[in-house]
Amino acid sequence: MNTLTFKPQPLNQLQSSELVVTDEWLWDGYLARGNITLLTSEWKSGKSTLLTGIVRAFEDGSAFLGRPCVASSSLIVSEESAALWAERTRLIPTGGRASLVSRPFVCRPTPEQWDELVRQAEELRAAGNLDVFVVDPLASFLPGRSDSDPGTLLDMLQPLRRLASAGVGVLVLHHPRKKASEEGNAARGSGALLGYVDVILELQRYGKLASDVNRRRLVGLSRRLRTPRSLVYEWVVGTPEFRVVTDPAEARFRENWATVRSILESRQQASTHKELLADWPVDRVPPSSSLLYEWMARAAKQGLVERLGNGTSNDPFRFQLPGKDDDFFKPLGRLDPLPGMRGKR
Repeated sequence: MNTLTFKPQPLNQLQSSELVVTDEWLWDGYLARGNITLLTSEWKSGKSTLLTGIVRAFEDGSAFLGRPCVASSSLIVSEESAALWAERTRLIPTGGRASLVSRPFVCRPTPEQWDELVRQAEELRAAGNLDVFVVDPLASFLPGRSDSDPGTLLDMLQPLRRLASAGVGVLVLHHPRKKASEEGNAARGSGALLGYVDVILELQRYGKLASDVNRRRLVGLSRRLRTPRSLVYEWVVGTPEFRVVTDPAEARFRENWATVRSILESRQQASTHKELLADWPVDRVPPSSSLLYEWMARAAKQGLVERLGNGTSNDPFRFQLPGKDDDFFKPLGRLDPLPGMRGKR
């Protein structure tokens, strides 16, 4: 006999108070109780460093990357050794509310082994000792051979959904697919993963310039409106400090202006952005032609350079430092001999 029962509810009555979403944001806009957040980025690009910064903020509820946090107890299940985590937390100290389970399985777990680990986490939650559960990364703990198989993914995700339903915020770290993809689709494997989670985060390198080395862009897509679409930050290497870069384009320009100015000072006449790019120091990664053009337009607007020309193919924009007379540096034309000097040698 079929005992399944359900009670349909009219859509126009779903705004009643008992149905309003009450999930508490543990990290505002990014990780909430009852939700699963997926964080995808390339290998060795800063996922674990970012994770350590988040866990540190959970110790006392400090804001992180400009977003409020709630004091929370965290459990990290990681493929990395305890020694590596000890080294990481020497740079970014965490505290007593964060715990680590390092390499709990000799190889990939069976569905039963994975379910048992999550059940132990549920017991911690029931005892009031768990708010955030982190999987670092998904591939190392996936029951089965492939993250391209929807069934295998569900064997992993369904226990995590059960844990989330108990009031835990679940954060899963993951690696990207090999081919470039649109924002929100970088995660490797079956699309079932992206459809299942509540918040999709992608951590991207901001650029290839020397000034970009510690800078990252965090892209967010979510079922919730509070998730920021894009945020740029930088880690102050060797410290616990993470800084939000509120105007990354201006910051990038300012950090490279000294190099641009030096090139302008060395040139004897006003120059196009392509001519300036040709003089870029060989020991520094150059910007793209379009980026340098953007910098020169910004410099002209701020009065840092004078812009000559009409911006056409026959008369392109040329740039020089203020007060530098471009006519002074033009080549001299043919000079007529002085009176009385014609024919003399």
